Amino acid sequence: MSASKRPVTRDTNRARLLRQLRRYGPMPRVALARRTRLSAGAVSAITGELIEEGILRELAPPPAEPPPAEPVSGSRGRPPVELGLNPGYAHVAAVSIRMNLIEGVVADFSGSPVARHVVECQTRSLDPSAVVGRCAEAIAGALARAPGTGLQAIGLAAQGMVDPAAGRQLWSPVLQTGSMSLAAPLSDHFGVPVLVENDAAATSLALVRDNPDLQRGLVAVLMIGHGVGMGLLRDGGPFPGSRGFSSEIGHVRRIPGGAQCRCGQRGCIEAYMADYALYRDGRSLADLPRTESQQPTDAQMVELTRRAEAGEPGLRALFTEAGEALSDAISIVGCVLAPRRIAVTGSGLRAFHLMESSFRTALTRAFAPGLVPDRDVVIVPGGTERITAGMAHLALEAVDLDLAERPERIVVSAAGR
Repeated sequence: MSASKRPVTRDTNRARLLRQLRRYGPMPRVALARRTRLSAGAVSAITGELIEEGILRELAPPPAEPPPAEPVSGSRGRPPVELGLNPGYAHVAAVSIRMNLIEGVVADFSGSPVARHVVECQTRSLDPSAVVGRCAEAIAGALARAPGTGLQAIGLAAQGMVDPAAGRQLWSPVLQTGSMSLAAPLSDHFGVPVLVENDAAATSLALVRDNPDLQRGLVAVLMIGHGVGMGLLRDGGPFPGSRGFSSEIGHVRRIPGGAQCRCGQRGCIEAYMADYALYRDGRSLADLPRTESQQPTDAQMVELTRRAEAGEPGLRALFTEAGEALSDAISIVGCVLAPRRIAVTGSGLRAFHLMESSFRTALTRAFAPGLVPDRDVVIVPGGTERITAGMAHLALEAVDLDLAERPERIVVSAAGR
């Protein structure tokens, strides 16, 4: 697998089975046959091979209930045995680059985190080699706390604009340098493939895994917080374009010549609802502490929210307009893409109660054919923990594809079985 490009592979039967278990969790063979449209015999043969190789395992059935006094009509036999991914088969790492913090997480083959290491640094003062070095430090620190099988892939999420095919960061508000290579040097350092994506795309993957209703059809996930981004998915997996499956919806112009955005343009959606914009405008209205590199901390955003709740003049109006900006973003997505559902998540939802009234009022007036706000727009609280969870999932799907083509590549230790 290339260090910087998504693997291109034929959709083998093994790949189809692994994809179902990866995206939707453990299930019995009969459900796998139904979902993949493979025969029961084919599913039995393939899953038998995957179990033998240590990739899958049969899960213990739930404790048996005492039999009823009278036999239930039509009930017979034991419940089907569920198959799941073997957590000990392999490890992947996920990295999140955020303002003044680089987080490394190691996840097992089922996607559960097993170790974490955080490197605090002044990210805007780092040159490209130092950025890569701090990422490597975060990964190595997490690996040191993760016993078991070796590292098989790395997923790296960066805030801002990325080129997943080239494995490059193109622009980020948390870094001083524009374009830089991330995948190639990390791949050389650890000897495994590295995938790069936008943090909103990573968040969207993690969110849909926890919400079954978002695993069907085309779904857009907006992430609000330090910035405003979007991930686009179909049937629970990435809906890739030429540059991954993230969208810079936050940099769509809302008001020509409007508020200053940190991308250099004026009037972007982000300039009215991202943390930095709300805090910047809040400081013009109230006595609030200065920020570092124009990026408020979580504690500063909590304080801004508290003072708006208390009714300080002008501060409440900032969140009212943020609600209207969120409605504009959703109506644009609804008109252009017509997804089945639009989910909103991210740390910016800490103040959603201050935005909600203006948001819902504006959304009911917005032109978005077919969009039913109360049904199609889903608010899902959550924070930055979803970034590494989503990148671990993306790295694991890449490992799955490699296994489907070359199952002998990963050697399983006895402890992993």
